[in-house]
Amino acid sequence: MRIGIFTECYKPIVNGVVNSIDGFRKGLTELGHDVFIFCPTYKNKVNENNVISCKSWPLPGSSGYHYIYPLEKRKIAIARSMDIIHTQHPFIMAERAENVAKNYNIPLLFTNHTQYEEYAHYVPIGKSIVRWYMKNHIKKFANHCNMIVAPAKGIKEKLKEYQISTPIEVVPNGIDLEIFKNIDREYLIKKYNLEKNWLVFVFVGRIAQEKNLEFLINAFKNMLSKNPKCYLVLVGGGPEETHYKNIIKKLEIEKNVIITGFLPYKEVPDCLASSDIFVSASKTEVNPLTVLEAIASGLPSIVFDTNGTGEIIENNIDGIKTKPDNLDEFTSAMEKLMTCVNIRNQLGKTALEKSKKYSYLETSKIMVNVYNKAIKIHQNH
Repeated sequence: MRIGIFTECYKPIVNGVVNSIDGFRKGLTELGHDVFIFCPTYKNKVNENNVISCKSWPLPGSSGYHYIYPLEKRKIAIARSMDIIHTQHPFIMAERAENVAKNYNIPLLFTNHTQYEEYAHYVPIGKSIVRWYMKNHIKKFANHCNMIVAPAKGIKEKLKEYQISTPIEVVPNGIDLEIFKNIDREYLIKKYNLEKNWLVFVFVGRIAQEKNLEFLINAFKNMLSKNPKCYLVLVGGGPEETHYKNIIKKLEIEKNVIITGFLPYKEVPDCLASSDIFVSASKTEVNPLTVLEAIASGLPSIVFDTNGTGEIIENNIDGIKTKPDNLDEFTSAMEKLMTCVNIRNQLGKTALEKSKKYSYLETSKIMVNVYNKAIKIHQNH
């Protein structure tokens, strides 16, 4: 099968969507399929086979996203030879993907990676208007597709609320388990000169408002008063780094909280391996790779009982789930896993075993079945 993946971002950009695409690219290729990535043109071009760089113009700011011009004839010549067109976004590249699929009678799929309406705070107009627009835009585009891929059950149910008529299949993201095996368990200790016997809580992700990091920092601050021998390491960079550093300074916990800034993805396994407990207070996730990476590292997790994070973690099995934005409950969970070593180790052991079902090869097998369903739907349409 020849599979054309259309995306608004790819390497060297580092984010969850890019990592998801890369996992499926590897898995589908290992299963014998030909995968082509149609993406914007970047200065630091990635050296991979079948990456089709499309003429584009960088959007203002530091998002890394581009405006993608209509595809040139030679790019269309490649795209029209696909058996599947699969877009990862509902925006500019989705339009390019839909044009190819429509003009050359190819099945069209769309993966809804993000709760887009929860990012309304980035647009300088009324949030309610943005949310309304996003829901209607996604509904309209989704109904033009043959199949929608939802990375988790929660987002499938959310899409159903939009009254989308297109079939929706759940295909979880996959990860490369091998990169979590040869790791440096003292990476953070050496890099940031941490005390060896202190416990490390770790968050991995974008340093931005939608990750609810102020809540996480406040929960850590509350716990710190009783258990001072620990760190909170926020692995990542983003537009709110200065804002959160100011909060950390105001709370006088600079010695215990570290924001790493952007790190190469190859350093993330070492960051997780040299930590003890994964924490996230995000309410906007779909099927977060960072949580999958945490369980692949054998870490217990503390997360909200919401769509996304709460669908991966099982309460008191491989982590602890709390009510969203309940500071006392979240702080208590942090205290429990810090002080109860046996519980912490058992949850981590279960997490590591559970991670096997999220290998990119296993999730790619599910994706192939979905592609075959989409082809049949398209043929009968």
